[in-house]
Formats: sequence, C-alpha cells, structure tokens
Amino acid sequence: MNGNDSNYFNSYDDLEVHRLMLLDKPRTESYQRAILGNREFFNGKTVLDVGAGTGILSLFSYQAGAKKVYAVEASPMANTLKEIVKANNAEQVITVINKKVEDVELPDKVDIIVSEWMGFYLLHESMLDSVLNARDKHLKENGIMMPSSARIFASPCSLKALRSSSIDFWQDVYGFNMAPLASEALKRTKPEVCVIDSDQLLCEPVEIVKLDLATVTSEELSNLSAKKFVSCIKTDQFQGLSLWFDVAFEHYVDGWREISLNTSPFDPPTHWKQTIVPLFQADKDGEAVEEDEIVGWQISLIRTMQEEAKNLLARHYAIQVEILDPAQEEHPLPCGCKSAKCTLISALLAQDDEDDVQRGLGLLFDDVELDH
Repeated sequence: MNGNDSNYFNSYDDLEVHRLMLLDKPRTESYQRAILGNREFFNGKTVLDVGAGTGILSLFSYQAGAKKVYAVEASPMANTLKEIVKANNAEQVITVINKKVEDVELPDKVDIIVSEWMGFYLLHESMLDSVLNARDKHLKENGIMMPSSARIFASPCSLKALRSSSIDFWQDVYGFNMAPLASEALKRTKPEVCVIDSDQLLCEPVEIVKLDLATVTSEELSNLSAKKFVSCIKTDQFQGLSLWFDVAFEHYVDGWREISLNTSPFDPPTHWKQTIVPLFQADKDGEAVEEDEIVGWQISLIRTMQEEAKNLLARHYAIQVEILDPAQEEHPLPCGCKSAKCTLISALLAQDDEDDVQRGLGLLFDDVELDH
C-alpha cells in the first residue's frame, strides 16, 4: 500500500469520523430505507460491502436476510468490525476482509454491491474507483448497485459573509489599511465546504454531472465538464458557484422501492454540506445580476495526480470555473435559460413528432435570428 493510500485508509481508523457519519441521519437512514425497504431483493442473496467501516451497511444487509455479506475494510477499523459482527451474532453471515477491495478474491460473484463511497461534491476523496473495480470484478450480470446513480448540481450564489470575512476584512484592521493582504487573500481563494442557505442561490439548480454506476468507467471520471446558461431568479451579487449531489437507489423491476439521498440546500443538512467555489474579484463585490438576467459558466472537474502517485487514479479533483458571456457563446441544447431562442428550441425538442422537431429547428436556424 503506497503512502497516499495508507494515509487515506488510516484516516478511517478515527472513531470520530465514523461517529459523524452514523449521526448523519439523512445519510444513514437513506441506506437503511433502501436496504430494509427492499428486503425481498436481499433475502438469500450475496452482498459485497465496499469500505464497510463500522459495518452498518453490512448489518442492514444481514437484517434484510442476506445469505452472505463480505464486509471489505482496508483500514485498521476492520479489527473492531470483527468484534461488532460477533457482538451482533452475525458471524455466520458477515465475513470481514481487511484488504483493499482491489486485492480481494471471492469464491463467487455477488448479487449486490453496497457502498457509501461519496465525498464532498460527490467526487472529492471518494471511493468510487474502488467501487467500480469491485463491480467489474465481483458483481454478477444484472446485479444490483447501491446506490445505482449519482448526480452533481450547481447554482450561482451570493457569498457576502465569506467575502466580508476573508477579503473585505483587510480593508480596516484596527484602523489600519491592510488592503495589500486582500489581494493576497484573493490569490489564495479556493473551494470551501460549508452550509449554504437556499436564499443565497441566484438560479434554479442545474445538473452538471450524471453517473450511471452500472456502466460508468474510471477513465470517464478523469475529466468531467459542463457548459450552462441559466436565468436568475433574483437580483443580487454573483459571487460563486455552489455544488452538491444526490444519489439514487434504483432497480427497474416490479416491487423495488426507490430511495434517494439528497445533499442540496433545500434538504436536511448532511456531513457533506455543500461545496462553494468563490469567484471573488478585486475591484468589486461581485457581478451584479438582475432577476431574469441570463448568466453562463463552464465548469470542469479534473483529477489531480500527485507526484508520488503517478500511476494511480487520484482521489482529488481540481475545480475550474470560467464565466461565459451568454450573448457571445453558443448555448447547449436543450438549454434551461429563458431566452426566446432557447425557450423555443426546448419547446420544439419536447414535441413527440420527430419530423415536426426537425422542421421547426430548420426554420429556426435557417430563417429566424433571435437574440439571446
């Protein structure tokens, strides 16, 4: 195990980390409802729990009637997990494996993979690559992935309190002007994890990433990007982007009870909170926007490869955001902004008759010029 992996897995030997996650009711109870609410699909089945931690998902699977559960935990927490399994009289069902899942060999393929792999804004320090490795190596054809899909959302937001505390603070420090440090603070601005109030959002949230966990590959996760244009729902200062995610527990068969876990500002808070990307400027508080004004941006999530881990898939991403001019840039189709052109195109694309759609788009682009 290399130094990066060792540090990562050892961090999960910290009892407080597990306590924090177990106390996160939206997180833990979503998994509980997804597993116990679909116990007929677990009864008599074989389950692989990737990154088992304290074993709560393994225990839920055991409670749901699983025939066999492999609880894979690479950190030293695995030793305690064995005691937890014994304390709950589950030794005949749950087998604890103290290895990286990439190094695990099982006697047969499993029916279900469960894992709570998500990191901040879904991907930061996540275990998704390990879960995909387990899927390709150990999951039966048409087996169940839990969760089965994941999405990242974004919305422009105002960050007045953060701007005041981190940048404007330097303008007057005990009566002294320390503005040169404000410039330095701007250079060091980076994404932060915090709770955003929904009132700080300037636009309706838009989906920027969608992952089908039955098919997505690790290579596809190396560079994710989206180009978006949206209409503002209020007048305020555009000072950053807020990111969050949701995951769904889906299985398209009769009787399956679908459950979702959402980390948005509109839902009960979780330990993931939201991730904000400040877009502060030196000469003004932010980009002033008005209600119904269209704003645009390009966001890229790019893996960062550390020097000592050149040959490994990194668990960290660099977030890059570029503000776009809605009047100069071509809008993606369909586009969610309220410009006349994009509204008309969205209406055409919503029609069921493909010939009508093609005729309408042809008229629009050949004969009609509508400004954004």
